[in-house]
Amino acid sequence: MSPPRATHGLAAAVALLLAAAPARGQVADQDSAPPAGPPAILPMPPLEVAPGPLSPGSRLVFTRDSIIWTNGYTLADLLMEVPGIYAARTGFVGQPSPLYYGSRGAAGMEILYDGQPITVLGADSVGVDPGRISLMGLRRVEVERHPAFLRVYLVSERHDLPGARSLLRIVNGDFRTAGYAGLFQYRWASGIGMDLAADYFNGKGGQGETRNATWFDLRAAVDWTPSPLVSAAFQLRSLTRDRAVTAGPAGLDVPFRDDARRETIFRLLASTRPHRQGLSFEAGLQSATWRADSATADTLLGDRSANAGFLGLRMAGTHATADLQTRFTDYHTPVETRLRTGWMPFGWLTLSGGARWASHLGRRTSRSADASLALHGGAFSLVGDVRWADAVAAPVLADDTAQTTLDLGARAGFASRRLTVRAGVERRDAFQAPPLAEIRGWPPLPPAAEATFFVGDVTVNLGPLALSSWYADPVSGAASAFEPPSHSRTALTFRSKFLRTFRSGAFDLKVQIAVEAWSAGTAGADASGAPVPLPGTSVAEAFLQVELVSFHAFYSLKNALRSREGFVPGFEYPRNRQTFGVKWLFRN
Repeated sequence: MSPPRATHGLAAAVALLLAAAPARGQVADQDSAPPAGPPAILPMPPLEVAPGPLSPGSRLVFTRDSIIWTNGYTLADLLMEVPGIYAARTGFVGQPSPLYYGSRGAAGMEILYDGQPITVLGADSVGVDPGRISLMGLRRVEVERHPAFLRVYLVSERHDLPGARSLLRIVNGDFRTAGYAGLFQYRWASGIGMDLAADYFNGKGGQGETRNATWFDLRAAVDWTPSPLVSAAFQLRSLTRDRAVTAGPAGLDVPFRDDARRETIFRLLASTRPHRQGLSFEAGLQSATWRADSATADTLLGDRSANAGFLGLRMAGTHATADLQTRFTDYHTPVETRLRTGWMPFGWLTLSGGARWASHLGRRTSRSADASLALHGGAFSLVGDVRWADAVAAPVLADDTAQTTLDLGARAGFASRRLTVRAGVERRDAFQAPPLAEIRGWPPLPPAAEATFFVGDVTVNLGPLALSSWYADPVSGAASAFEPPSHSRTALTFRSKFLRTFRSGAFDLKVQIAVEAWSAGTAGADASGAPVPLPGTSVAEAFLQVELVSFHAFYSLKNALRSREGFVPGFEYPRNRQTFGVKWLFRN
């Protein structure tokens, strides 16, 4: 069902008068206590995130509150707040949305789910598409930034209060958009916890499409945490996708998909102190399978599966952490070892870094190392970063060989309660990115030349009103494919509980508008070597959400400026795409 045309005018008026940006998550992340009083918090499995300490500005956090109040449905929507990131959207929700960062293509981002990398499988196995990952069932998302590289930690939902907690979301909108999602959690005093999450979404990927894109995401998990020192957890994740062909320019399209992915993880954890402080040990098993429906051309690939075992050892204290993990798999990376460290020897100095070694089929290996040094005092900080890699960008491709890169970064920052400003430069080495996944017929991306980028972001908080903006632009060298120059995202937020009127705190309001803009760039090169132009444009979105006690009503408007240019040349991004619905949180 489509909303009446009157809502278009109302949304336009709201967009002109009010604005907002996705709220940056707070570091604290505990369940809110029910109105009857704060019960004792029960032990739950610790959150699998980057071990600290890290340099100021190296970690971007989205908490449970950020996810509930965000204007989006997938991980690709949430990550648009990361400075310099570009989403190659081929349509609306349900269509591919690969993210590009640091001239690396799909190799510029690694996604870990509960501490373990997501195994890429299937026809789109060059990289993980964040547009396929639903936000329902995620409690926390952390983004660790390095020069030309992002590491994204996804933390599944878990409940730390006795009794039940559940969340319901219903979505409707233009182009036959319909979504139904739910989350149910329960934790017993004995230490047993249960989490069930499901997300069904259906809609046309763009205007004029004859078939819909549908996904059904399901997660079931159970854990036993008898004390803060010991836990055992098992989870099953399932994603089923049915997507029609999306036509693009001559000879190009997003192919038909009818496939399913299943993944299980079992893990044991023991530590000498709560919250993985002191000495801790973990061990686990992971399994992933992918299959295609018999009606699709993907059956030529055959069903695929990957099994892994992992062992981890961590020593964590107040000022230093060392984390070592090894994985063994029967897929394209048989052995992989990772080391992450952080140390704050003085209150004004932070050192952090890591290393990775992996063996791939075909006698190939990948090695990488990164290091960061930060000097900070009061509100000011100076940070230097370096990342070296001699790594295979897409191990699943048998003919892909290792590339050596050295990326450097330096930034200065100021952070206070009202104002946060960071500005720096990144020198990015030349690199050949993997092919663009999920667009049939798209020519291979040309090599990215060495370039130096300016990257900056600013946040201004004035009570209920907040302004946030980031900007990225090459100061020397040329921007690579899907990395347009003069790229920015600016947003203004109004969020208030109006405590003088609603003293119980039961009311909350967020109004938001954000504008992403970029100048003309390139989207690769055609078969003759001629650049494929990426037109410059501006894309705006508006968002309104109201909370009364635990009931939320929301309205979202995408491409509010009705831009005719999309994120990928030839693939339309629907104009004035409206969705609306409700979210309802229960604690019984």
